[in-house]
Amino acid sequence: MARSTEPVQGQLRNFITDGTPADIVARYESLPARAQEGQFGPYDGNVVVLDTETTGFSLNHDELTQIAAARMVNGEIVDWYITFVNPGKPIPEDVAHLTDIHDDDVADAPSPSDALAGLVEFVGDAIVVAHNADFDRNFTTKHPAGYPLLENTWVDSLDLSRIALPRMKSHRLIDLVKAFGAPLSTHRADEDVAATCALFRILLAAVQAMPPMLVREIAGMADETQWPTVTVFKYFAETPAQDKPQPFSLRSLRRDRVGRIDMRAQLDADEIAADPDRSLVFPAADTVRDAFTAEGVIGSLYDDYEQREEQCAMAEAVRAAFAGSRNLVVEAGTGVGKSMAYLLPAALTARDNRITIGIATKTNALLDQLVYHELPALAEALGGNLTYASLKGFSHYPCLHRVERLVVDGPRMRMVGKEEKPQAPALAALLSFIEQTDYDDIDTLKIDYRVLPRWAITTTSHDCLRRKCPFFGTSCFVHGSRRRAEASNIVVTNHSLLFCDLAADGGLLPPIRYWVVDEAHGAENEARRAFSVELVEEDVLSLAHRVSSDESRRNVFLRAERTVVAPNNEEGATLFYGLTTKARSAGAKFSAEAIDFCAHIKDLLYYDANKRSKGYENVDLWLNDEIRSSTLFRTLANHGRAMAEAAEKLVTACQELVGYLDDAEGAAVVQREIAAIAIELKDIIRAVEIICVQCPDQYVYAATLSRKNDRSRNKLEALLLNVGYTLNETLYANTHSVVFASATLSVDGSFVGFEQALGLGQSEFSPADELMLASSYNFDEHMTVYVVNDMPEPNESSYLDVLQRLLVATHRAQQGSMLTLFTNRREMERCFEEVQPALKQDDLRLVCQKWGVSVKGLRDDFLADEHLSLFALKSFWEGFDAPGATLKGVIIPKLPFAKPTDPLSCERAARDDAAWRRYVLPAAVLETKQAAGRLIRKADDRGVLILADKRLMTKGYGKTFLRSLPSQNIRFCSIDEIAAELAATAG
Repeated sequence: MARSTEPVQGQLRNFITDGTPADIVARYESLPARAQEGQFGPYDGNVVVLDTETTGFSLNHDELTQIAAARMVNGEIVDWYITFVNPGKPIPEDVAHLTDIHDDDVADAPSPSDALAGLVEFVGDAIVVAHNADFDRNFTTKHPAGYPLLENTWVDSLDLSRIALPRMKSHRLIDLVKAFGAPLSTHRADEDVAATCALFRILLAAVQAMPPMLVREIAGMADETQWPTVTVFKYFAETPAQDKPQPFSLRSLRRDRVGRIDMRAQLDADEIAADPDRSLVFPAADTVRDAFTAEGVIGSLYDDYEQREEQCAMAEAVRAAFAGSRNLVVEAGTGVGKSMAYLLPAALTARDNRITIGIATKTNALLDQLVYHELPALAEALGGNLTYASLKGFSHYPCLHRVERLVVDGPRMRMVGKEEKPQAPALAALLSFIEQTDYDDIDTLKIDYRVLPRWAITTTSHDCLRRKCPFFGTSCFVHGSRRRAEASNIVVTNHSLLFCDLAADGGLLPPIRYWVVDEAHGAENEARRAFSVELVEEDVLSLAHRVSSDESRRNVFLRAERTVVAPNNEEGATLFYGLTTKARSAGAKFSAEAIDFCAHIKDLLYYDANKRSKGYENVDLWLNDEIRSSTLFRTLANHGRAMAEAAEKLVTACQELVGYLDDAEGAAVVQREIAAIAIELKDIIRAVEIICVQCPDQYVYAATLSRKNDRSRNKLEALLLNVGYTLNETLYANTHSVVFASATLSVDGSFVGFEQALGLGQSEFSPADELMLASSYNFDEHMTVYVVNDMPEPNESSYLDVLQRLLVATHRAQQGSMLTLFTNRREMERCFEEVQPALKQDDLRLVCQKWGVSVKGLRDDFLADEHLSLFALKSFWEGFDAPGATLKGVIIPKLPFAKPTDPLSCERAARDDAAWRRYVLPAAVLETKQAAGRLIRKADDRGVLILADKRLMTKGYGKTFLRSLPSQNIRFCSIDEIAAELAATAG
């Protein structure tokens, strides 16, 4: 169903991130005209745009395969230098596929040295421009013949695009040229150069359009030897813009951007309900049903709207749940349109009562879809008087106080691997993003976080200065976002923030009494994460080093002595230095005890049942009663107690200092840091008390241990066993209605497992209605489920060989477009080693989710190549949409049961003989349903689901899996029969 849209100026808006302010969109749209009309001094003259192709990314092991360069004067190409290069080695297949440069193309080409000598002569003393210039500069100057190019000024168009255009969804050359209508790039060096030539002047115009004070600030961040691209900013900074240049001010940037946004808070539904003179009003059932007719509010949003009874039924159920102050569990299959089904009654209820209603999602993809597409359309259809906002946790937003400190200190050079890199490009892009943004998070910001770590530009709830921060209020991204949320009818957040708010007794979210928890199949795990307690070695050691360091940069007690103005009177000064000395001494004692405790965590590896297995670096260990009563664990617990005792003394010292610094001059920042340390220490004390001392039985105890000695990645955890009990006290008791929605909540037609896990029906606050809605799509007709009947059992030695035969046969028959979802990395990689070469013979591409490979990159490649197939792990089992011909089949080699050693499963099994059927089986069924859901995303999608686990036929629970699938068109066939049917269909 296609959404009707207003015409936009060209296609550029499709490439700009959602939520970009209108004036910034207009600025971007003006750039092509500015580029044509503008005069750019030295960049109108002798400029050479360059691109290279290579056999790979390693400077030591790879070599050039093509060089292309174009001389540009006044924006026009006047001369070319293009040559293939013989790398002296075969071109890898994946590189050949990407660049369309093959061994035959380079067989008679000049050597790298000869090709580079020609390039040097062509370039002369020109300014060199390249997209990701470091790469091209390194490869063209690795041979002596290219050394003269080290003397040229290199300008990186990738840096320029990230800084001047931070609100673009992508800064890849191919995406930028599509956005601005420039010649398309296809990864050949000559075509990339033509594209970069067209783009370069647009980027110059974009820099020219930035606020002059920001350009001047960036121009002063580095010299040309550290960051050659800064020459562009220096040129525009020297161009007279006004008589009296305005000094750079982060505060004025924010004031100009967000100073006029309305932030009046909505009402609290509890206060309305408690007022005898007022009452909450809810939309009538007819109003909601009428909205879903072709002439209604929802029908008006779509060009080809067809009323769906399932969508109407869900909307009415949500309305009734709100009106009756009841909870609701609703499973709505693919195609029902559940987002609009809950948004419409939520929007009417929130608007008519001037209250806030919350929507919590599991994935950022759905959050963005709601905030930037569904809610804007609904608000317009309702007359424009519906307000909405998104809200995430602290770590998603830039901290302006920390950013300002980085600006004042000035960017530095940072070691990345064995190479020094400047912070300036990343800091410049961050400042530009801040200038071009209201309250969006930095999740889409593309900067090099190796040189500017995320922790350095964000803060935490503990560390935030709040009212003592000069940016506190509407200027602040975090607190401004919260004020905007308080002023909104609809707040869209994620599961994590919802449950963290509950665990923190509120304060992170506005008072919200009506919630819709979408993608609710993930709610239990997220709630358990929020309410659990942990001792993370890396975090404990980090704190230990911070409170005992001899460097004032790290040790806040030393910094207090050096930055806070001590009282003039002798008595006050003596007290102040006495308190800091006490804190430093307590810090040293805590550090010693913490290091001692952390050193003993790894002793628990003694209980690793698979000591000889080196296949996995990390071990998940269930700390059962036997282990916790052992001498080894008691020794560790004693070290924990000693650490907690030292922490308590340090907390006292911190509190005394914080109290003393209340009125001290220049103390606000260090005072807050000391207070934050006290909070971290209290968290450690509480965790030690629960994990090492009391060990209450509402928790499951676990350890994650690293087999490597050079890693501080060990941790101890107390996982909440019964999430539902806690939710009754924290969520249901403080809300009027909570709606849980997902396409996968039931197992074999029952919601019992989900409701028990979430505590529904267990108290007076948690009664729940149920609604199960079939998909609006014809799954039986469009999805065929094949159960392979000639597979060995998964634990048989022949299983992998037969699985590989199945994978080769089905991929060949289907001619690609297959997604195989594994539960085990080693099995996936072993299959890939055998299957990929076999498919390569048929010119079929197969890629694998190996260590270090970008999940986003794999997703993008899969969607872009209709014939590509993918072997993947957990991150592709849900939340991955590949509609149409890009995905024709999903293969599941093994049912996704939790590992037998999973601590939560082990504890449940120890307490409940029926735990496997009550918990492990339903979780595996839901995960399988999620995987099946990847296949049919639109009404006309078709595909096959191939289940290669023989236990579906040999075990009694197999029927539970099969009855729970969205399609009941299930066929039991051999490998050869499945391959034959797929080939016949594909042909």
